[in-house]
Order: sequence, then structure tokens, then C-alpha cells
Amino acid sequence: MRFAVAISLLCLAACHGHLGPDEPGAPDGAPPDTPADPPSFVHVDGDRLVDGAGEPLLLRTMGLGNWLVPEGYMWNFYDAAGDRPRRIEQRIVELIGADDAAAFWQTYRDRFFTEDDVARMRELGFNSVRIALNARLLLPDGEDTFDETGFAYLTRAVEWGRAHDVYVIFDMHAAPGGQTGRNIDDCANDHPDLYSDPAHQDRLVALWTEIARRFADEPAVLGYDLLNEPIAPEFDHFNDQLWPIYERVAAAIRTVDPNHVLIVEGAQWANNWSSLHEPFEENLIYSFHKYWDDTSAASIQGYLDKRAEWQRPLWVGEIGENDDDWYRAVFPMLEEHDIGWSFWTWKKLGSDNNPYAIVPPARWSLFQDYVADPARRPSAADAQAVLDELAANAALARNRYVEHAACAIVACP
Repeated sequence: MRFAVAISLLCLAACHGHLGPDEPGAPDGAPPDTPADPPSFVHVDGDRLVDGAGEPLLLRTMGLGNWLVPEGYMWNFYDAAGDRPRRIEQRIVELIGADDAAAFWQTYRDRFFTEDDVARMRELGFNSVRIALNARLLLPDGEDTFDETGFAYLTRAVEWGRAHDVYVIFDMHAAPGGQTGRNIDDCANDHPDLYSDPAHQDRLVALWTEIARRFADEPAVLGYDLLNEPIAPEFDHFNDQLWPIYERVAAAIRTVDPNHVLIVEGAQWANNWSSLHEPFEENLIYSFHKYWDDTSAASIQGYLDKRAEWQRPLWVGEIGENDDDWYRAVFPMLEEHDIGWSFWTWKKLGSDNNPYAIVPPARWSLFQDYVADPARRPSAADAQAVLDELAANAALARNRYVEHAACAIVACP
């Protein structure tokens, strides 16, 4: 079932009064309710992040891609026909039909990320998880109602995080219309329509407001990463739209949620900070991403300068996809400068540079061949068997632990 939303009118949280003994509706002589202690939330304190008790908090975050946003390279697809979620979904429908495809995705998502994964993240030394979201799973394209199945995944993740002392960060990885213009944002036409179509901006605002409404009082949620890697380089003419969109989304969130941290990223893979400006509120983090480059402090000096100027915390919202030597060099360097980070990503198909690898199905090449060339179509029965094996192998108990990579990222217990 789905929770209806009017895209044009955002619903504000209701304010419920407290009935004292002299107010209508309170029993005669009844004492007023004793309010519970308010929950303590992670928050910004100047240029640092602190926990609910006010103690400094350095984020060692695990990024969760490939669960709600499966990217082609994580499935060992290297052709445009399988490079993003909507195209992977379409290939599966072509092979086994819509009903069996829907059943596959439910099984895959139910097994890919469970409480066991959260517990293992904590055991390895991670204190938070950044969950990549696909807007289509929460607010389906062409519809004006929220999908309760999609939101149930978020609710379960937060429950598991609370149980294991792992903070949850929601990351809008695939925004309505696409915020990047590349495969990573699941856009339909290789263009960031978020900036050219106001209707997509309205949907983004409505979706973030609904997420915030549902989790406003949940201290296990650390905050909201408003847009992942907005605006690919070839679309930099949209850069001047980014900050106003951040301001609009933030203002809408604050109508229902005064508690959680907001995270903003620069344009062009999060790293062009000329698109960012002085903070529009106290509880704000500035994020950059770091891949395949110099591991010295000189490589982040520009961000350190902005931290000093804007007096807000820095966070590396994505870092990874490299080798052990790079990991051993970069993470201590960041922590020496009080910069938290989020490793990308928890597990991929057959990988050797992530903490865990999904074991590829024995006949995975059948699917790879079809993505590369539709003339090489397997039978529906063979395709179903391969996908069933993939869904089974997605569970942590059947993953391969890549100890050398995990121990290069964090000091293994």
C-alpha cells in the first residue's frame, strides 16, 4: 500500500498540545504528563561534528551502494544497456517477465542488506552507514503517492542501526529526473533533468520532506545527504542552480524536522566548491569525494581552507575503489585532519577491493553476454536460474570476506 502525497502542497507536521489539569479534556485533578527526556541527536558544533552528548564524533562510514541503486559496474556490466538501475531492471524483465522480475528484486533486496550486515559493519569498526537511495523506489515515476515497500527498507535499516549503534545517513543517489546526467543517478536520457524541469524539483522537495517527516524524531538517523555528486562536468551550466535547490530542500525539511544534520556536496563529482556558499544554517556539513588521487594533505588543502572560513565540518562522503596501499595512506591522513569519511562500497559482484564480494553465479556470463548483445539471449529458464543464484549469493553468509581490503580501511579487531 502507499501513503498519498500532494506534490503541490507539502504537508507540515501536526503540533499536538499538552493537556494540563485545567485544560479541556483532562480528567479533574489529573496531574500533567511528565514529558520524556528529549532524544539526543548528532549535530554540528562549529567546525566539528558531535554526538548527542556533545562529544566529538569522527565518522567512519560504510557506503551502501548496489542495494537500492545497483550500478552496472557493480554487476560486471560494461555496456550502456546495463549501466544503471532502470536498464538492468529492463533487461531482467525482457528475460523473465515483469512478475518474476519483481519477485527477484524483492528477494535480492531482502538478502543483500540485513541486520547481519549492520552488525558486521559495527564489528569491523564502522559507526555509520550511508544508504544510497533511488527516488523511484520511494516515489515512483509518474505517480504522486509514496511507495510503502520502498520506505519499509529504510525503516528496517534504521531499526538495525539503532540496535547496533550504527548511525544511518540517507543519500539521494538517484534524484527525480537525475541530478548528475550520468548512469550513476539512474537518469532516463543521460541528462540531469532535475535542473531543467521544475516538476522534478517539486518531487525532490516532496520526497525529502516525507523522509524527514518519518524520521524526524529518530536519533539513530544522523542526517540527510541532499544530492549525490550533482552535475557532471559537461552540464556545468547548471551549477548556479545547485545552491538554491539545496536551500529550498533544506527549508522544506526544516518544516517537519529541526533535528537532523544536512549534508551538501559540490558540483562535478562533489568537488567543485565554487558552486557552494556560506552556510545557510548551523546544522550543515560540507562534503567532498576522493578517488584515485594524491593521498597527501596538500590534496585537501582547499577543503581545509573552506572549513576554517565557513566553520562547518568536512566529510568525505565517498572514498574507495582503490588498492590496499592507497587505503592505508589516505584514511590516516584524513583522520589526522579530523575529517570523517564514507567508504564506497560494502560489496560488489566478484570484487577484491571492498570488505565483501558477492560470489558471481556459475553461469553469470549468460547475463553479461545478453547485456552486451541482445542477440545472445538465454532462455527464460536459464536466466531465472542465474538470477536465483545471484539473489541467494547476495546474503552476507554467502559473501566472500575480503580481509586484506577490510583491514586496509580500518584496523581489524
